[in-house]
Amino acid sequence: MENHIERRSDEHDSLIVVKDDNKSTEIVEALEKSMSTMLRSDSPLSAKCCIFRVPEVLRRHKPEAYQPDVVSIGPFHRGGKQFQLMEEVKQWYLQNLLSRLNISLKTLIQGIDNVVEFEKRARRFYAQPLDHISQNEFIEMMILDACFLIELFRKLCFPDNKLSVTGSVQETDTGNDPILNMDCMLQYLCHDLLLLENQIPWFVLECFCNLTAHNSPYPCLTILVLNFFSLEASLASNFKYYSEQNSRYKILHILDLIRTAIVVPTRVFWSSHITSESKLLPANNLSEAGIEFRTRGAAESIMSIDFRDGTFMIPQLAIGELTEPLFRNLIAFEQCYHGRSHKITSYALLMNYLISSSKDMDFLCNKGIMVNWLNSEDASQFFSKLYNDTVLKHFYYGRLCAEVNRYHKITWNKWLEKLKRDYLCNPWKIISLVAAFILLVLTLLQTTYTIFQYYHPRSN
Repeated sequence: MENHIERRSDEHDSLIVVKDDNKSTEIVEALEKSMSTMLRSDSPLSAKCCIFRVPEVLRRHKPEAYQPDVVSIGPFHRGGKQFQLMEEVKQWYLQNLLSRLNISLKTLIQGIDNVVEFEKRARRFYAQPLDHISQNEFIEMMILDACFLIELFRKLCFPDNKLSVTGSVQETDTGNDPILNMDCMLQYLCHDLLLLENQIPWFVLECFCNLTAHNSPYPCLTILVLNFFSLEASLASNFKYYSEQNSRYKILHILDLIRTAIVVPTRVFWSSHITSESKLLPANNLSEAGIEFRTRGAAESIMSIDFRDGTFMIPQLAIGELTEPLFRNLIAFEQCYHGRSHKITSYALLMNYLISSSKDMDFLCNKGIMVNWLNSEDASQFFSKLYNDTVLKHFYYGRLCAEVNRYHKITWNKWLEKLKRDYLCNPWKIISLVAAFILLVLTLLQTTYTIFQYYHPRSN
């Protein structure tokens, strides 16, 4: 009886196993069928992607630094109600451009070489799927945005004139232009056109710049763009030494041009990984240890920082309302795009080391290294906030920091600086020190003479 029950139990178990095997096979086949539709043979992000949505880990520190205020360029912020007025301005600018050149919209569109490939190439620049935008809508957006930007930059070069199709200058009434009429609009536009999410491909801008040139005396697109941003005083010095001939980079979009203009003129960097030797004391502490700070005149770039013979030479940087969104978007671009190194991020880290409090900021302002248009407290936290949640593969000031730290460890330099600070900081202290030194010398001479007389008395 026991054997029979055991045999039946074995048979029952085997039936369960068979049933489980059948069910597992069904599950495997169902999973294979459903998941096979999810597989893709190509990467979701092309290597050509260079216009990104800013990662939330960076955006959360200051969302408004990445959000356009008055104008949407490209697809990411397209359709917002707050941009409706500027959409109408874009349409008006395009009509003005066509009228000035005496060409039809059809002629302008026909000037695009292979419009289908043009659209595909432009889409590959964006790191987000744009399936919700049709082919015609996408091309229309590129034409409207590119022509608006080019006409805007040209108007800013010749604010009181327009060019006829023959290239001669004619006066025009700018009274109806809401951009030229509003003093605040330039700063708003500068802010919006420097945002990573608010870009269109550079080749699109070049295409329509060339199609609408018509032998006009306007400069090339690169100079037009830099001239536009140079109208803002806080930005002008950042890229005034840029030379297109010195750049080995192929420009991707306007923000990339600005980064290139800042980075390219800089001397050769010697990068390294961040170590204990890379970290610096704040500027005030270094100054007390004998390290001198000077502003670097006629520097090629704000990043051309050097350290020689105990002297830190740092080009002047103006910190204003547009400086933070510019640096934030440049750093976001470096963090997202594989084709650009972390040079702006390195600059932010170095300045974060040097400025840990409002005293450090005030010290650098007194040295002419910083021009601060914000309050001291906000400015002192400026670089620390920029660097939060970023990744730095190579620190491009690593060797420079190591040299500063080696100099700082030499005790004699600290003593010499203490002497200068405590006794040579004003004429009266110098006079007192000299007088004390003379008194000390005279006292030693008197003591020496007395001792000599004691052991070698004069014989009568």
